Amino acid sequence: MKKSTNLFLYRMCAIAIVVVFTALACFMQPAIAADKQYRFVMISHIGSYDPNMKWLTLSLEEFEKRYPDVDTEYNYAYQYSLQKNVQYSVQEHVRLIEQAVATKPDGIAVPIVSSDAMEGPLRNAIERGIPVVAFNIPDTRPEGERIPYLTYVGGDEYLTGKRLGEFAIQQANDGKIPKPRKVMCANQNAIHQGLKARYHGMKDAMKTIGVEVEELFIGADPAKARNTMKSYLSANKDVNYIFTVASWSSPWAWSVANEMGLEPDADKKGMTIITVDASPVAFGGIRRGHVLACNSQGFWLQGFIPMEWLYWYHELGYKPQSDIITGPVIVSADNIDHWEKFVRKIFEKAYDDLDTW
Repeated sequence: MKKSTNLFLYRMCAIAIVVVFTALACFMQPAIAADKQYRFVMISHIGSYDPNMKWLTLSLEEFEKRYPDVDTEYNYAYQYSLQKNVQYSVQEHVRLIEQAVATKPDGIAVPIVSSDAMEGPLRNAIERGIPVVAFNIPDTRPEGERIPYLTYVGGDEYLTGKRLGEFAIQQANDGKIPKPRKVMCANQNAIHQGLKARYHGMKDAMKTIGVEVEELFIGADPAKARNTMKSYLSANKDVNYIFTVASWSSPWAWSVANEMGLEPDADKKGMTIITVDASPVAFGGIRRGHVLACNSQGFWLQGFIPMEWLYWYHELGYKPQSDIITGPVIVSADNIDHWEKFVRKIFEKAYDDLDTW
């Protein structure tokens, strides 16, 4: 009797141990219900020829690994193409938003390229119970007027231009580059609120030392953009700084200035070129000494964090209490080794393909 009692106790202890370890194993798994499925749609203005698309799509892939009960989709309203003159279309962007809303996704992430154009379809989505997160470009109107999305995740575009301008001024004061006389800001998209904000940031930085910054719309077609810049520089001999508000247009600016004999390198003479974004083409320009600096605005975060907030909103009712600013950070010859090593790990084989110098 005592032996069978001991055997019974041993068996009960063994069962208890199994139960405890099973519970611990379940607890240690990601807190994700396998039978619950969400679908989040990112509707972007960044297409396959912009290096920044790689940051966003990779971040979505990583998000799906962390949250296997979520499907993510990446759509874009146009394609940057160096072979084809395919322009961004805000009308196409609106159409894609309306198309997505009609499929009733569990969340939408979208840059507010144009508040006026996107207000109607995004308010419609929110009224239908579809949460919206703005990324990369916010609605810049006052809080009471802006589209009532959950939050904004992205860089401060005004600060991007301002910090790059301040960095250039400091470099000039240190005698590393010429002091600015006039800055040409090359902008490929007249509608894009974020690019306008970068221009205004640079303008305000240069205003502190009495230097004019003039915006030039060059478009996205490389041949037309080069011709536009060449005509402008020919008529404005006092320009000795070029600020391209997209990194992929910096080689165009450099080639035009080089053909014109303006010595466009980051040294003590000639033309100084400044660009944006932690991309292979921007880094390639810095590495070759053609570009003074660029910024990182945290594109990977701009892909991952909107998805995570949509997930937490559905699962736990979380709403961010403020916008989430992911940049800028300045990248120059001083820290290019570290940044290039990091970005090469992310882009892998695509890195060299996207370095269009």
